[in-house]
This record gives sequence, C-alpha cells and structure tokens, in this order.
Amino acid sequence: MGRIEDMLARIGDQIDWVDAELLRDGLSPRLDGLTAAHVRHLAELEQDLPPLVVQRATMRVVDGAHRLAAARSRGLTRLPIVYFDGADDEAFVIAVRLNVVHGKALRPRDRSAAVRRILDTHPEWSDRWIASVCGVAPRTVAALRRTSSDDGHRLATRVGRDGRRHPLSAQEGRQSAAEIMREEPGISLRQVARRAGVSIGTALDVRRRLLAQDPALTRDPALTRDSAEPGGRPGGATLRAVQRWGSPDDGQRSGPTVRDQLEWLSREPSLRYTDRGRALLRLVTMTLAFLDPGSPLAGAVAGHCRPSLQSVARSCARSWLDLADQLDAAEELDAAAAAAPAQAA
Repeated sequence: MGRIEDMLARIGDQIDWVDAELLRDGLSPRLDGLTAAHVRHLAELEQDLPPLVVQRATMRVVDGAHRLAAARSRGLTRLPIVYFDGADDEAFVIAVRLNVVHGKALRPRDRSAAVRRILDTHPEWSDRWIASVCGVAPRTVAALRRTSSDDGHRLATRVGRDGRRHPLSAQEGRQSAAEIMREEPGISLRQVARRAGVSIGTALDVRRRLLAQDPALTRDPALTRDSAEPGGRPGGATLRAVQRWGSPDDGQRSGPTVRDQLEWLSREPSLRYTDRGRALLRLVTMTLAFLDPGSPLAGAVAGHCRPSLQSVARSCARSWLDLADQLDAAEELDAAAAAAPAQAA
C-alpha cells in the first residue's frame, strides 16, 4: 500500500443510484455511532448532499453514514453513491481520512482508536503516515505505538507518506547506500536511493562523503585496465558501468538532439549572463566534439600517451555523470519541497 493519494484515487468518479436497502453500515470510525442531532440537521437541508462512498465488494458505507440515516428518515429509497475498490482495511483507512477532512469532526477518542486499529493492521506505516490519515500529531502515533502489542516498533523500515520504505535508523540507510556504491561504482543515485531506502539527497551526500574519505574511489577501479578479465574483456563491474553509461534510459541522446538542447541552453539568461553559466556552456560545447563517432582524435594520440589520456577521459566522464546525478537529485528535492505544503495541508 502506497500513498494516501493513490488510495483516494480508487474512489470512482461515476455516480450510481442504488436502493437504500442495499447499503450497509460498519466502517465508521465513530465509537459512539451516529449523532441524532446531526442526522436531523442533514435531513432538514434542502440542497442535495454529496454522494455516499461505498465499498463495492461489500456495499458498506465508507463515508456518509449520517447522510444515509438522514435520507432514510426522509423516506428516500434510492441514493447516489460512488464506489471504492479496495480491501476492508483500506476501506477503513479511507473512512477515517474522509471523516477527518470534511463533515462532522471526529472526537479525539475516535482518532486515537483509529490510530490503534491502523497500527494493528499496518504496523509498517510510519508515524507521519498514520498521523496524516487520522488527523493527529506524529508524536501521538508514536506514543500509541509504544503501548501497542504489535511488532511495528521493531521493524527496520517503515513506509512513509511518499509510499517508499525508509530505514528507522538514518545511519543504517547510509551504511547500506555506501555498501551499494562500493560494490557497484557505476550505479546511479536513483537506484541507490531505491535499494537502500533513502532519499536521493541522502544518496548524493553519502557519495560525496565516500569520495572525501577515500579519494581512490574517484579512480573507479571498475573502469581501469586492472579490472579486465583474461583475454582483455572488461570485468563485471566495468560492464555494469558501461551499460549504465550507454543506457538510453539515462538520458543518452544523439548528437543533433544534444546540440538542439545546447542551442536552447545558450540562449537561457540564467546561464548566458553568469560567469559559471558561461564556463559550463563552454565546457559542454567542447565536449560535443567527442559525440562524432568518426572523429580522428583518438588516432592523433601517440601510443605512450594513451594510458594517461584514458584515465583523464574516464575521470571527465565520471565528473559529467556526477553532475547529471546532482541535477537529478536537485530536481527530486525541488519536487519534494513543492509537494510538502500540499501534504501538510
């Protein structure tokens, strides 16, 4: 189960009219049941009320128990509904979330009981995830988790509001990311973040710290001649790095397409009118000369210079890949920052 937004998206848009007798109760998070005064208030309203949210498999009302009671008190026999497709535990989560964000407010004891029930069914969910569903503070969830009988507090990872698994210990996540980078030097930050259960920003920070602690890592042994297998074939790590660098999924483009991109970048004021921007554009422009497979540059290098130039070329290539990963990480962080206000709301 991922983000709450993905679960809410499983509520249909099509409104169906069904017999009121077919609808069942049982998913409301309200411990004391319906409030008679609120039912009377809804029954007296002249405007149409929103359709009920109903679990398709069981015809139980997920959201709208008071509206259902009000309609029955008025003698209505057919009611508008939208279906939710999901299991019972998912339907309860949706019931809690919808009752938190609109309609008659849940009481504190209702919210606490909802937290306990969700902890029983989904102990792997993070405190912030559950808090966002139940409308309580994360520290309230943490306190209730400590008093619960489940094993959720002993799990090594938890699922966050972004739908991803994150290690409870930041140090464990960083150690896992570092091990992955040492074993697979050519791996992308996105892959490291996904496998280690950390953010791309954390993966980028781990990479920088590794290079600062061990400068030898910048000379990626997976890409040196020493890693070649007998017969002159590159070793497994070399193949992984070469496959990654040559993968179309990593943004490789043909020369004309890259030049079109460069032409646009050269007109971009934020680059064109800054010292660093102009320097970056000059570097990119010079690098494009190597995109032509028929370039005679390699043939112009004397044999005794080739080993040193190989090391320099590969070092430059790794620097460009590192820049690409940094840009990718910055984009991810910007997207997460932009989404944070919406999640908090």
